Amino acid sequence: MLVLPPSSISTHLHHNTRVKSYHSAKSRARYIRGIDCAPKVAHDDNYVLEWKEDIKDVITNNKSNGDEDDGDGHLFNAALFSTSKTWGKRPFLLRNAFNPDKLMVLDEEDIDMREPDEHEDEFAPLTPWPSWQDVVDIASDDDAESRVISHIPGDYSTFDVRWGALSNAEIDKWLSKAMTTAKQAENVRKETLVVNDVDRFHPPLADWIYDIFNFIPNWRMDDGQISLAEVGGGIGPHVDNYDVFLIQMNGLRSWQVGKRKIDAMEERNRLVSGIDVRVLSDWSDGQDADNTQVEEWILKPGDMLYLPPRVPHCGIALSAGCMTLSVGCRAPSVSDLVSRLAEQLSNSIEDVAVRRYTDDDLLEDGSRDKFLPGAITAKAKEGAKHLVLNALTNMMDDESVWDEFFGRYCTEPKRLRNNYPIPLEDDDDFDGANLQDVLDGRGVLYHAEGLCFSYSEIKSQGLSATSSIHRLFINGEMWQCDTAEDGMLYQTIANNRLLDGTTLLRSIAIEDDERREKTVEFLEKLVSSGLLYISVE
Repeated sequence: MLVLPPSSISTHLHHNTRVKSYHSAKSRARYIRGIDCAPKVAHDDNYVLEWKEDIKDVITNNKSNGDEDDGDGHLFNAALFSTSKTWGKRPFLLRNAFNPDKLMVLDEEDIDMREPDEHEDEFAPLTPWPSWQDVVDIASDDDAESRVISHIPGDYSTFDVRWGALSNAEIDKWLSKAMTTAKQAENVRKETLVVNDVDRFHPPLADWIYDIFNFIPNWRMDDGQISLAEVGGGIGPHVDNYDVFLIQMNGLRSWQVGKRKIDAMEERNRLVSGIDVRVLSDWSDGQDADNTQVEEWILKPGDMLYLPPRVPHCGIALSAGCMTLSVGCRAPSVSDLVSRLAEQLSNSIEDVAVRRYTDDDLLEDGSRDKFLPGAITAKAKEGAKHLVLNALTNMMDDESVWDEFFGRYCTEPKRLRNNYPIPLEDDDDFDGANLQDVLDGRGVLYHAEGLCFSYSEIKSQGLSATSSIHRLFINGEMWQCDTAEDGMLYQTIANNRLLDGTTLLRSIAIEDDERREKTVEFLEKLVSSGLLYISVE
């Protein structure tokens, strides 16, 4: 079921920033009017599957009660996307997937910008999608990951990137870009501002992504990345190593999509040399490197394009105020996992990890007359191979060891973050609700934005066949227990971004004072470490 985030999203503690939007609904309508959003290149064998109205009608008429939309005009949900059968296989274009008017405030008069007075204890609610200025403000934060990518249209060798927070002068420049429609001279660099982890700084977006993409496991989700671009801006033709949902928030963007996946070797051979941006060469005039015609689609606000991994694509802003949300779904590669396994082995003192190559029979191999000191023998290579294989097999065949390794690895933060999450003891101004208030129904717990919460269950070794070990993984940390009751609590925490008193009490034996006390102590530990935080609704 597609639902909007709960009304409580505006009252998250530590997230009270309220900003104005520099757009208007009229200006957005002006961008769209007269624009033909049909594919500029028509094919009978389109690689991109565009959801047709007659197909949508079939899906809508056959949806179960649990799959109905939320009444706000949003079309996208798990049932529809599943029916498209495009996940991991081919691109998928859904027109009017979302209603931007319900998700982002564009008119300044529609948002109350007053600070709360003595009679008010709440700020005006934030909308799920941040405004242009919201994103610019985040990009000016030293703790955010942002970059400005620029190039001269038509010349891929001119791509350049500058990492880091925006300066005051750059902030003013980017705020003015939102409405800059004047025609500029040719050979002028066009800029795109790309900001990662926007959901970490804008909690309503984190709520929205969690609700909308609830069919994807927590450990597979990456972040909500937003790009702002002036007319002609873009980051060039490229491929991603992960599934991505490209959602047009405002303005218009053209997407050129290649008609096949390319592997890492072809990507490396095609990268433009001498620049710090991964841009594919041999992409011009609607043609890919093998002279196949790329498909081109114009997305308006609310449209969504899904791309599976390794499909080349290129986005170009066609209007001022162009905003695109990218929701990525990461997956570990073989090299990622092997590298981390090697790192773990190198830090281990287990016998299997520190065992060294031996050749006890060195002097028993026959006549010394045939000894060749410069030779690396087949027997030596085979012995070294078995040494490594035995160490890796020992780790991977031990269910408990592999479970801990994978759980920690896939919930670790996917990019460097300074001083995050913020431990509660470092917040001297905190004077809000406590955990008992939550259990009494006077507040809720939230996952700290940008952190991955997951759980697993494995069979206990050496115990009865029905015994299990339950584990909770958060941000690369692990907790474990061997009781079904605690296991239920772990599942409850991992499966619910918002935890109210009723939800928590279902996983606590209320009549058992000792267990209740133990559970409260555990939750307080998660809160004090900043992994969970309390909000008063």
